[in-house]
Amino acid sequence: MAANREYGTGTRMLTLAELCEWLNITERHARKLVERDAIPYRKVGRLLRFPEAEIEKWSHPSHTASPQLTRHPGSTEKPQPRRRGTGSVLPKTLIE
Repeated sequence: MAANREYGTGTRMLTLAELCEWLNITERHARKLVERDAIPYRKVGRLLRFPEAEIEKWSHPSHTASPQLTRHPGSTEKPQPRRRGTGSVLPKTLIE
C-alpha cells in the first residue's frame, strides 16, 4: 500500500472521497463543482479523479488587484454597476 502523504505535495490523482476529506466539503458539493466546471478534474471511465497539483493551485488562487476605474478630476459620473448578462435574446413575441 502507498504511504500516507500530505495532500498537496505530490502529483497523484485524488479520488472523490480524498478530495472531500482534503477540502472538508461534502460529496454533493464536490459533484456540484464538477457539474459547473468550477474545479479541475479528469474522467477515468465513469470515475472522477482530481489532479492534486491542480487542486492545490485552484484552492489557493493568486490575489491579483482588481482593475481600478480611471476617473478624471472634476468628473461627476458614478461608475455603472456590472450586469450579469446571460447572452440570450428573447423572441419578439415575448417582449411585447
